[in-house]
Amino acid sequence: MPTTLLFILLIIAHIVWGGGFIVIKLLIGSFTLPQILLGRVFMAAVIYALIWHKIPKPTYQKGDAKFLILLALCEPFLLFSFETLALAYTTASQAGMIVACAPLAAAIGAFLIYREKVSQRCGMGIALAVAGVVIVSAFGASDGEATHPLLGNAFMLCAILSSTAYALTIKHLSERYSFLFLSAIQVFGATLLFLPGALAGPMPQEISWGALGSFLYLGVGLTFFVYFIINYALTRIKAAHVILFANLIPVSTLILAYLILGERLATLQYMGAVLVIGGVLLAGAPESSETTEAPQAIPDATHTA
Repeated sequence: MPTTLLFILLIIAHIVWGGGFIVIKLLIGSFTLPQILLGRVFMAAVIYALIWHKIPKPTYQKGDAKFLILLALCEPFLLFSFETLALAYTTASQAGMIVACAPLAAAIGAFLIYREKVSQRCGMGIALAVAGVVIVSAFGASDGEATHPLLGNAFMLCAILSSTAYALTIKHLSERYSFLFLSAIQVFGATLLFLPGALAGPMPQEISWGALGSFLYLGVGLTFFVYFIINYALTRIKAAHVILFANLIPVSTLILAYLILGERLATLQYMGAVLVIGGVLLAGAPESSETTEAPQAIPDATHTA
């Protein structure tokens, strides 16, 4: 896949991810949080089950089990869980500031583990994107009472660490495993982990067509499409570059909240959004010298999906 097309798909994927917060907000009240989390991965798991026979099966190597388990735990299970816990105790503004640390955490982790160097251009892009997210978050209206902000912020930091561990783990496994196989393991594991909590809560009396559409968005659009693109990108370009696109999530959430829920943005928030997009454009598209060769085990998506 051409780098430019991958760059565009990463932007689309993270805008879809940002829209997921709006969809979840519409579902809250009709379903328990564990049921929403299960719906977020269940439909994607169904898709992977249907195409399982077309996914190349890798040759297992000794020691890979711990990395596959870590992959299933880190994201989406731990990431989604910590995000939900964080927003129960802190404000969205404070949580958004901590999200801005994700590219830095990934860059540091990739340097320590894979010795990936961060170019000056990428560093400048990260700085711009982080500054933009901080502005967007800091000048946003509070979403509610922050009952235990320190605890909530600690949970959000755990979410960032989970996301970083996920990106670095899949980068390691992609040397031997198809990104489709890893994506399937990811959603199968999360489905099993979310299932007990979803069944423990009261079942909804009825499910509307709107709710079904929302779960379709979360399962197919968010979990399947988004992780399909991200996992593929992690096999082609640096982990620090891929996770940089996470800065688009709070920006796209604010814009979609304006369009769908009627929420308004302050002038400074628009300026912050411009900084985020500028940072992504500056550092998100790697130069040819920064790309990695595709592992032989990774097939072209058109032959497997």
